[in-house]
Amino acid sequence: MPLRHEPDVSHADWFVRSETDWRVLATQGPPDFEAYATVRFDDGESAAYRSDDEVMAHVVGLAAAHTRTPDDVFFGLWDGWGELTDAGRAYTTLRGNWLRDLWFRPTPPRIRPAFDDDVLEAPKVDLRGDRAYLLFRGPAASVGDWGARPYGTDVERTLPPASITWPADRAWFIAADVDPSWMVVGGSQALVDAILAEPGLDAEPADHGVVPTLTPEEDR
Repeated sequence: MPLRHEPDVSHADWFVRSETDWRVLATQGPPDFEAYATVRFDDGESAAYRSDDEVMAHVVGLAAAHTRTPDDVFFGLWDGWGELTDAGRAYTTLRGNWLRDLWFRPTPPRIRPAFDDDVLEAPKVDLRGDRAYLLFRGPAASVGDWGARPYGTDVERTLPPASITWPADRAWFIAADVDPSWMVVGGSQALVDAILAEPGLDAEPADHGVVPTLTPEEDR
């Protein structure tokens, strides 16, 4: 079941109104959880590589066992991803008839946005003007299922994972900012212990407020 758009962004006030520096909030989430862990996304050269979506789904699946509201989770999608819009004009070269289209239609066709205007132009979760997120809501099991419009009838549109995720009972928070190659999970010690013990994750304990140094590629 796809996630549904949540127009009431006041659900995020507890997070965005924190006095913590916005960079820490974006990369590590709010303070005052019992424990934190950094989880790195897979290296693209790894033989066991998984997409960022797969790693995120793995973490959310573990976290779902540590909330009283696993069927009511909020997901914030950064509004700056090019995949959300047509990103200008582009040729549909993935289609088998692209050369014919280029001959008869020299003006590149527009790619329709991922969502209708009532979603893209709705109020967004505003993090000090430095980050803005479209807010979605649904069960933890629907992580990554944004219900986005495909690029075409035979070209699927895949969106990046959520940048901010938390359950309705606020038992934990997952921050996966747009540049770093890692996410931070804040929650109970039991949750963090489960993440650190999970053999399929590259995880280590984290101290809130001590943000890992970005690589040159992440900081560009």
